[in-house]
Amino acid sequence: MKLAGWGNYPWVETVARSFRGDPAVLDGANSLIARGNGRAYGDAAVSHHLTVSMLAHDRLLAFEPETGRLTCEAGALLSDIVAAFLPRGWFAPVTPGTRLVTVGGMIAADVHGKNHHVAGSFGRHVESLRLLRADGSVTECRRGEPLFRATVGGMGLTGIILNATFRMQRVETAYIRQQTVAAANLDAVMAAFEESAGWTHSVAWIDCLAGGAALGRSLLY
Repeated sequence: MKLAGWGNYPWVETVARSFRGDPAVLDGANSLIARGNGRAYGDAAVSHHLTVSMLAHDRLLAFEPETGRLTCEAGALLSDIVAAFLPRGWFAPVTPGTRLVTVGGMIAADVHGKNHHVAGSFGRHVESLRLLRADGSVTECRRGEPLFRATVGGMGLTGIILNATFRMQRVETAYIRQQTVAAANLDAVMAAFEESAGWTHSVAWIDCLAGGAALGRSLLY
């Protein structure tokens, strides 16, 4: 079949298989890449040989309400995690620009959110993961270990992430308090970012058509 990333380019002819926990699905493959929900730009999750969908490998395995520690399979969608835990007062520590991504994909890309200046990227909150390697072995990787560090942000090149344990964040409500700051130009919005460093989340929408003294005028939320 033909597959592409979220940007719809390039389209690649590939053999597609679904991973459901049995490593035998990888038999005979000399080259492959795991694919979450296909929300990466470009060809990050498409192989010219074998593309392995992780969407069926999506169970939530364990949760500790005392610590917020969640263990789930790599194909679990962020949207499903939020739907399950936000009503209980928990939220993901880092969320990218879309909730339609898998935990495995978030680790592989080490995604950032609008709270990057406070919370860092998603990998900072991952405590351990299980990795299916090219030789068929499964390795438990823990924070601080070389293979763990190579896998977080490694774009799937160390193996297939099977599951992961990370800490959720306690929240009081599903709502947020928002303030909007108008910035006249790029220098002003950069200064506003510095002044608002204590805010939990911050993002600027920049007018890319403005020029002259208004170059980079923005609304900082």
